[in-house]
Amino acid sequence: MSHATTRRAALAVAFAVPAATALAQAPGPQAFEPTAPGPDTPRPLPGERIIGRADAPVAVIEYHSLTCGNCANFHTTIFPRIRTTFIEPGLVRFVMRDFPLDRVALEAAAMVHCGGPERYEALISTLYANKEAWAHSPDARTWLRRAGTLAGIPAARIDACMTDRGFTDPIILMRLQGERESGVNATPSFVINGQLHRGVQSFERFSALIRPLLPPGTAPRG
Repeated sequence: MSHATTRRAALAVAFAVPAATALAQAPGPQAFEPTAPGPDTPRPLPGERIIGRADAPVAVIEYHSLTCGNCANFHTTIFPRIRTTFIEPGLVRFVMRDFPLDRVALEAAAMVHCGGPERYEALISTLYANKEAWAHSPDARTWLRRAGTLAGIPAARIDACMTDRGFTDPIILMRLQGERESGVNATPSFVINGQLHRGVQSFERFSALIRPLLPPGTAPRG
């Protein structure tokens, strides 16, 4: 096993243990008490990202981790077609929720949210397209900081987003809620109109899951 792999495994354990402990303490997501953001904590605080029309007949919630190879594959090769076929015509409301698998993924998610809604999708695309360049790096934070500054986020703001628990705790809470409310335990996972589907879904499989849920006479593109 390589040094990088060993380090990633250790980080994953270190990140997962507090989350598991919080889940065991109480029956609901309130077991984890997010840190109150201070007056200098960047706004808006992290939350889910909604892509598509609010009144779309099908709701898809994706739980993803920015260090997840299968998530990167989904977003670089499959999601663009889903967007064209189902989201842009108003048939699917696609909701992205963070489910960080390790500390690096948490810091990456913090950097993405730090850029605000206007930069979110561009930063997600950049990180997934270049995942192999940073996700296993011993200095991932430097790469993430550089990517953020190139997108126009001040370096000091990025550092605050990555290190301030008032900003990162909402990301952890998204993960805990996914575990509690939907049974998510891996990434990517998709909740389609309330039904959990684990793992990468090919476009064909995704289409087969979506089409029966569409109103009669509705025809997606392609």
